[in-house]
Amino acid sequence: MAIKTVTLPIKGMSCASCSRTVEKQVEGLPGLVEKHVDHAAGRGEFILDDSKLSVEALINSINQGHYPVDLPATANRQKIIREVPPCPVCRQPGADVPTTVLRSNLQPATYKQTDPEDDFHICMTPSCAVAYYTLGKQQLIMKDALKRELYFKEGSQRQIICYCNNVDRQQIEETVKVFNITDWQSTMEHYRHKVQEKCEILNPTGLCCRDLFAEVVHEIKTTKT
Repeated sequence: MAIKTVTLPIKGMSCASCSRTVEKQVEGLPGLVEKHVDHAAGRGEFILDDSKLSVEALINSINQGHYPVDLPATANRQKIIREVPPCPVCRQPGADVPTTVLRSNLQPATYKQTDPEDDFHICMTPSCAVAYYTLGKQQLIMKDALKRELYFKEGSQRQIICYCNNVDRQQIEETVKVFNITDWQSTMEHYRHKVQEKCEILNPTGLCCRDLFAEVVHEIKTTKT
């Protein structure tokens, strides 16, 4: 098995429904391990076993839908399609993460010992204690060195969905069930006087939470009693 993570620019998306449409387009492809499409960022991140699924086959599958991959000439594709190395501890696929998240999410003492110029990745395995890692200078940052918990890691006390506004799953469930509020903006305004969006800084993953928020709302509504 040769696991790689590729990030592809996708054009034409304007809402969470667009993201889900692209994800459904590739659902069931042999060799596709994980998928996350972010309409706000205009890109999709895909973890695949390239012994079973090539990047070209993935692109071709996406391009059969309404929202195509927006790549330049083939000669330049390697500059856009990046292979993300696996976590050195759990050996599972990781994901790219912008270094802008380090200062706001690492505890001060840990940040002082960190070289933010290195190429950082985030470990997406729930059972692994690693938060961020690099291969260049072999930096390893554990989840307990973060100011806030990673929502998908086992043992987290709060499942924070929107880090920018510090809103967790339990709060979202309240707005859905008690107030019948289901959109992102109204939910954030329900808890915060001033709503902010600085995902590339405040979210430990560096990603916009709107798609995740929509998934959580859908889960809550479908299990509503």
